[in-house]
Amino acid sequence: MQPEYTSRKKASSKKNKNLKAFAGVSAVAVIAALGSTLAANISLGSGSALEFGQGVQVTSACDNMITLTPKAVFVNGSSPSFMLSTIAFSGVDASSTTTCQGKTLSLNAYGDSSSTPVQLATVSSTALTTATIGITSGTPTSAEGTVIGTVSGGGTSGLGFELGFSTPSATSGAVYKLTLQSSN
Repeated sequence: MQPEYTSRKKASSKKNKNLKAFAGVSAVAVIAALGSTLAANISLGSGSALEFGQGVQVTSACDNMITLTPKAVFVNGSSPSFMLSTIAFSGVDASSTTTCQGKTLSLNAYGDSSSTPVQLATVSSTALTTATIGITSGTPTSAEGTVIGTVSGGGTSGLGFELGFSTPSATSGAVYKLTLQSSN
């Protein structure tokens, strides 16, 4: 009887291993399916789809295809933190005055629940809460406390550039959303 008990124990152990492996694979499949379900599609601007958590699209008055990509830099010191240092703009239509050419873009950052803009940078001991960018057919211009870099494209191909903050003040965790408005 002893050998029969041992072989049943081995068979039972093998079944448990197979059951555990199946449960693990099933859990991964359920998580993957749930994750793709939660990344629902919405339609902004021109009707093109945008998935939550997959990027950032901004609809502004002069162009509905502008994309903003925030970038952070690690600042070491007595209170080390990641600071919002640069925002990359892409897809800015600067081809004519009926689009963004000759317009001023105003960028603000907001926290999760406050209606007060987050301080982006410090300029001569003054808080900068709105960054302004002048759009031309060539190189964009920016106000004091910000710098334009890495300019590419232009015209109908979509102007791209980076807006950097000279003295960043906003931690990356404090910025929940970005807004962009255009004016003449």
